[in-house]
Amino acid sequence: MASAGSSANANAAAKFWDYFQAEKTQITAHVAQNDVQNRVRELDSKVREALIYLPAYDQKQLTKELDGLRALVQKSNPASSRNTGFRFKTATARPSVAKQTVEEIVPVTEPVTNPTDHGSASTPSILFSKITNQWIVATSNDNDATDCELRDISHCVVDLRAVSHHIRALNCHRMKDSIVICHPFAGSATIRDAQNSIVILGVQQLRFEGCKDVDVYTHCTSHPVIERSTSMRFSPYPAFVHSIEKSQPSLHDKIEDFNWLRRQHSPNWTLIDPETLNVLWKLLEDPKHPLHDALTHAPQ
Repeated sequence: MASAGSSANANAAAKFWDYFQAEKTQITAHVAQNDVQNRVRELDSKVREALIYLPAYDQKQLTKELDGLRALVQKSNPASSRNTGFRFKTATARPSVAKQTVEEIVPVTEPVTNPTDHGSASTPSILFSKITNQWIVATSNDNDATDCELRDISHCVVDLRAVSHHIRALNCHRMKDSIVICHPFAGSATIRDAQNSIVILGVQQLRFEGCKDVDVYTHCTSHPVIERSTSMRFSPYPAFVHSIEKSQPSLHDKIEDFNWLRRQHSPNWTLIDPETLNVLWKLLEDPKHPLHDALTHAPQ
């Protein structure tokens, strides 16, 4: 006989499936509208929040359908995928053979209409897109919860610590040879198509898709999920980075690999010592922002 908890989860999963399909129908019907990408972003956030009770098959299927919606929106309305709503106070960094000179990139958050709020206040979003060879420091005066997105980031350090308390969901697409730093926040993070990178963050839900050679220093209160990912290395969130509430145990070592169904340990992930971050952390705290040195001394 099914337990009350499992029955409740099944009912919640069924209701969410119906909600998702209804939203998908509406988005498809209005795909030509300029603001439809905001609706896809909100739906993606809802899916991440529902991961705690959705069965594995539903998680895979909804993620696949979300990817299809993003592709449809981009194809039907290319202007919707442009990096709008932010101005960067920086000049393009010029990499040199010996050392790179970088400047801070400061996002200016502006309201973005969210059609799923049905008349509520607009929801801002932090977005960094198509950036190479930069030390990015996010700042924001906004007091509301927001989503943060990183897209097409290469050879960068992305410091989100100053806005961590605003973030409800972090979504990263296509990251290579980069480092992301974020203080713990009460939300979820989804990292897709990351290679040879480091992620330092504390979240309630954490998911990696299509990633390779990624070091993850995390405090996660649910089982982290990896899918189509290899050479993943997990470690507890280092105490010297930020203090963690002891009443919330971390499940950083309870990885669920959706592509490994055997009882034996998955070969796609291992555990590493948080002390491996010591040398790199000194460079990350350097006010001079030594980008080249930080990326060179990243633990491998």
